[in-house]
Amino acid sequence: MPLPVPRILIPGLLLLAGTSTADNDLNWVDREEMATFPAVQQRSIPEWCGGIYYNPAVGIPVAGSDTVVTADHSTMSQNGLIELDGDVLIEQPGSRITTDSAQLDQATGKFQLENGMRLESDQATFIASSMSGQTRRKEGSLLGVRYSLFNTAARGSADYIFLNETSTTITRGTYTTCAPGSSGWSLEGERIYLDREKGWGEANNVVLKVKSMPIFWLPWMTFPIDDRRKTGLLFPTIAIGDSSGGLDITQPIYVNIHPQLDATIGPRFIDGRGQGVDSEFRYLTPWGQGDISYGVLFNDRKFDDEDRQVARWTHSGNINRWNLKTDFNYVSDDFYFKDLDTGLEISSQTHLPRLAEARYYGRTWQVLGRMQSWQTIDPTLADQDLPYRRLPQLQLTGDPTLYGPLKGLWLSDITAFERSGSDESGKATGLRAHMAPALNLRLQNSWAYLEPRARLYHTRYELSSVEANEKDNPDVTTWGASVDSGLFFERPSRWFGEDFTQTLEPRLFVNKVEFKNQDFLPNFDSRELTFSYNSLFRENRFIGYDRIGDEEKLALGLTSRFLHDATGREQLRLRLAQGFYFDDRRVITEQTVEDPTDDQTPLVGDARWNFARDWYLYTEAQWDLEENERERSSFQIGYNDRERRVVNVGYHDRPEDDIRESELSGILPIHRHWRMVGRWMYDLENKRTLETIAGAEYRNCCWKLRLLSQRELVDDDGDGDLEADSTLWIQIQMVGLGGFGGQVDSLLERSIPGYRRQYD
Repeated sequence: MPLPVPRILIPGLLLLAGTSTADNDLNWVDREEMATFPAVQQRSIPEWCGGIYYNPAVGIPVAGSDTVVTADHSTMSQNGLIELDGDVLIEQPGSRITTDSAQLDQATGKFQLENGMRLESDQATFIASSMSGQTRRKEGSLLGVRYSLFNTAARGSADYIFLNETSTTITRGTYTTCAPGSSGWSLEGERIYLDREKGWGEANNVVLKVKSMPIFWLPWMTFPIDDRRKTGLLFPTIAIGDSSGGLDITQPIYVNIHPQLDATIGPRFIDGRGQGVDSEFRYLTPWGQGDISYGVLFNDRKFDDEDRQVARWTHSGNINRWNLKTDFNYVSDDFYFKDLDTGLEISSQTHLPRLAEARYYGRTWQVLGRMQSWQTIDPTLADQDLPYRRLPQLQLTGDPTLYGPLKGLWLSDITAFERSGSDESGKATGLRAHMAPALNLRLQNSWAYLEPRARLYHTRYELSSVEANEKDNPDVTTWGASVDSGLFFERPSRWFGEDFTQTLEPRLFVNKVEFKNQDFLPNFDSRELTFSYNSLFRENRFIGYDRIGDEEKLALGLTSRFLHDATGREQLRLRLAQGFYFDDRRVITEQTVEDPTDDQTPLVGDARWNFARDWYLYTEAQWDLEENERERSSFQIGYNDRERRVVNVGYHDRPEDDIRESELSGILPIHRHWRMVGRWMYDLENKRTLETIAGAEYRNCCWKLRLLSQRELVDDDGDGDLEADSTLWIQIQMVGLGGFGGQVDSLLERSIPGYRRQYD
């Protein structure tokens, strides 16, 4: 019979905790059963897992809801003792208990469930031989328990479990995230404490078993039960490589200092080299977030017993309209990254940046302050090829409205250029001031635009370390004018049963920059732009302010887009452009990209086709019409479903530089649990492989195993000769417990375009 009991029993009984009849009694729902639920109740199941713990039958918790109790027999004594017998059901939205008999003392709040019980909620399932507790303190004790926890996809058993509002204590119990019937791994502990408020578990006298076999014993350990952080040991990172000297193992220790501060300290051992420490400190403040890392290898036996160090500080943040950024790098020697892989992207650079800058973004005016220098780690570079340091750089830009559509464009920049104290190139240093004010008038409507612009260029220097016959304060002034114009046409079209809007966008750009001799000026940071579609429509063909490129040019461009009417997505974009010169270019640098006497630029075209939701194709080509030969071409096709599949195929050809390379990379599932991972870069010109990465990953509900082999050509001695270097990477993760080999994710992120570790 039904017996309403308003909010007396359930708050004390259902503190943790799951449905319906699945292939086991812990509410494990496989794919077939999930498909039988109404659409509103269905939940996604990870591809690599056969099911999830889920219980839609108990409903959703409702605050303040009544508790309904039914039983075959019930009695209530004058002192408030309630006794229930036979098919006892105690439920409210979001939770329920079934048992054979129950007793509740309303005066004290004590309760007792005998002869077996089942506790279910939308968060967990507990099956026990008996349960007792206190409703007022909202706590309970279970004997002979099997349980499942939905949020962590965990299950286990215990001789005894104590529950309260914030924690679960498991005595002589087990814990695993493996699916029912699997013995992939499990923790067996004398005491396992799960703190839901802090998001971590703690185990005493614990044995880790793999396939029911004991692997190791620990007197104490902690592990995560959600995404929050806690101080403790992390699993080691292990690599085996040629250059590193063999086995390379790091044992990181995580330190949770504060919700906005944490650190990782990792003692490191490299066979054949020695011992060291890698460390990382992260912080979050009102002024932004940052990361400070430092690593040292003491007395490297393969490097004349010298200490080898690496450090990096990065910061990014905002204060009102100010954006702050730092990127400071240091390494003790040129060969550190070749010998000792760190998993950092900076390992592939030849100049390590040391940058601090602040930018102000106003509605009209922007300000930049920057300090920048470099540490060069390429021993083959001569002093004269090393970059200048900016100590400091100050810049002001803006576009104030003068009258109607007429705007003023302002650019001013003052930079002090310095060189290293050990530099013996004899190059000039000093101060450069540059101004480039302009008047700009943009006239536009829905089908056309016209934008004339006139600009004045002035650059002045205050130099030191100049030759006796050179000026120490040279300057140059010139002017330029341009007209940019375009038309927009569109028409409806239909392809493959879909409606599209096709556009046709012709563009005409005329540019004139007056010639001024600049051979007597130093060149701190200017170079000619690599030729491309976009470079045709720039005022100055140089970047940097030491050279103002003279030219009289007309550029013609044509763009056509296909826009999907239903989604607004750009399905296809085609572009074609060419420039024509009316005079030779006389301002050049040491590294000239184009022949300054050519009457026309190469014909350049590119196309991007998003031919499916997850696929794209991009190709670019440059053709010299005068010589009737190809100058450059590239091709890329990519697939990324933003989950687990990534494919990239590329080809790059630059005949004048003797570069012809192909690239193939991808992460491809071959089974619900298996993925292949790989990258292959091949030098077609010299018929040699530049880099290969090959490996496999296995993943199910409780394991993720990854094995990668990397082989690349590196210059170990700095003599320009490339030699093969191989590394074996191992990553093992027990889902819900932790793992080792985190550098594998860093390697894949920088090697395979489109890969993101969150897809895993």
